[in-house]
Order: sequence, then structure tokens, then C-alpha cells
Amino acid sequence: MSDGLFISFEGVDGAGKSTQTQRVHAYLQERGLRSLVTREPGGTPAGLAIRELVLHGMASFPSLAVTGGTDVVDSTDDLAPRTEALLYAADRAEHVAQVIRPALDRGDIVLCDRYLDSSVAYQAGGRELSADVIRQLSLWASDGLLPTRTYLLDADPSQSKQRLDHEPDRLESEGDDFQRNVREAFLRLAEEEPDRFVVIDASRSVEEVWLQIQHDLDGLIEGRTPNLPAPAEGPDDSSYDEDGVDDESDADEPDQNDDIEDEDASDSEAGDAGRNQPPSAAVTARGIFRGHLLRKAR
Repeated sequence: MSDGLFISFEGVDGAGKSTQTQRVHAYLQERGLRSLVTREPGGTPAGLAIRELVLHGMASFPSLAVTGGTDVVDSTDDLAPRTEALLYAADRAEHVAQVIRPALDRGDIVLCDRYLDSSVAYQAGGRELSADVIRQLSLWASDGLLPTRTYLLDADPSQSKQRLDHEPDRLESEGDDFQRNVREAFLRLAEEEPDRFVVIDASRSVEEVWLQIQHDLDGLIEGRTPNLPAPAEGPDDSSYDEDGVDDESDADEPDQNDDIEDEDASDSEAGDAGRNQPPSAAVTARGIFRGHLLRKAR
């Protein structure tokens, strides 16, 4: 592997992972460092299909909704815990192979909204499966890839859920005991790997959380050579904004990372991904998946 850097963001739903992921991305861009924002589940075309299944259940799975497959699935059907764990592992295997490792091999900084630790916390802590089994399954799926740094935004689930601005998904709809077990599982993981984890009190203000992340991040990126290509010079510099993006074309083209969503209160804060890097995995995957639905509907 080259000198790429892998950073993950973890925590219960509503802790503010998406906000801080985008804050880090913008900070790296300002310093000329190429970064890729991605997420789990749903960072690839296959991952988007898995995301729909694990977060919204079989009855709402798009292909069934489009084809009216009510004879196949009942609205009360749900996934067994082991099935759910295997689906998350499949999503991770595809994500690492198709998105994360290639980006690291290019020397990019990968910012991942949830990764292996979420599987252990939710499937072992929440679903009460074996933590060792879930971890080994995820390590096998990812070919042993772990982040260099994991920022754990620690929040009381009873408070963080108040930040959610959407209808809760399958996991968010689980009871208070489930959410408390997930939080405790995250904290145990951080205790077991103190060199990888940085635990941050997510009940503090967004700015205070960011400053703690920034302080640690500066040490991680110290000495890295800027690798973000400079924007091409246009005939009229006044038509370009401060990020080097043509204002007129910017109005017509959505930002590459604006569609990266997490089931988090900060999902809509996508930030500027820049045009000097490959399109984010989730955006590309979403376009393919939407095309599949349109073909099904015809």
C-alpha cells in the first residue's frame, strides 16, 4: 500500500459523524490534500442495494416495491441477526475492494462514515452476537484493513436521537436498551485499541468537537505532500469562486460529495468535495441504482 491514510468516524446515530467528516474533508482540501468521503453501508452499487435492505427492511426494498412483490415478502418480515451481519460484511468486502484500497493506493486520504467498528457495536453489542465472530468476519471481508485513526463521537443515545430529522430506520427504531448497548460496545472497542481510537464527547458544541479532531488530525497529516491538482486557470478569473470552480457550471452540476448521507442529523451538510478527485463512491453507486429502479418501473 502507498502512503494513503484511512480515517473512520463512529458513534451512535445522531452523534454528528457526517458533520465532522465533511469538516475534515474541507480542511484537507484547503491544505491541498486529496481526500475521498465515503460511507458504510452504501459506498458501492452493490452496497446501496444492501443499505436499502439492512436499513429499511425487505418490505421496502426497491425492487420489491417496484414490482409489487407482496406475494414474496410480508410487511412484518425482518432480517435474522446473522443474516444482517453477513450483509454488512458483504457490503464491506465490496467497499474495500472497489473504493477504499484503490484510493489508499493512489495516496488519498479516505474518510469513512462508519466502518468495521459499527458492525461489532451494532451486531455484537445490539444484536448480542459474538463480538469476536463479528470482528473476524469483518476482518476477513476487508482483507484485514483497519483505519489508522477512528474518531468515536460518544453521545448519550437518548439525547442524540433528538437530533435526527428523518423517519427512523430499522436500527434507529430499536429500543433504548439496544442503543445503550451499542454505545457501551463502542466504548469497549475504544478501550481495547487506544492507539487507534480518539474518543470525543459529542455532547459538546460542533466547534468544540471539531477543534479536538483538528488537533489530532494535524499530527496525522504533518509532513504530507499536497497532492490536490491546482484548478485550471480560466480566461476570466472573476468567473471562478475561491475554490477554483466555475460559478456557472457549479450551478448546473451538483457537488460530488453532496449526496453522501448518513442516518444522522447532519446528513444534509455534504460540503464541497472539489472537482479534482474521482466522484465519491456513493454518488456513482446511487446513479446506477436509480437507473435500475427506472428500468424496473417500465
